[in-house]
Amino acid sequence: MKVSAVVSKVEGGWVAECEEVDLAGEGTTRDEALATLRAALEDYFHRAEAVAPPTDAPREAIEIVVVGEEP
Repeated sequence: MKVSAVVSKVEGGWVAECEEVDLAGEGTTRDEALATLRAALEDYFHRAEAVAPPTDAPREAIEIVVVGEEP
């Protein structure tokens, strides 16, 4: 699965935003912001539904493509 992200430098760190699913990650470095966003995306796409039985299906890898970077 491929999603896009816009990475921005903000006061005190970095923010990585994925507008497709309205999620963001932040960190003190660009890589940390992307890692935080990846964790949020994995939780969003791979969380188990409360009424669904557990599945043994492998998780699809999430690829983040940086489409914009604001200084």
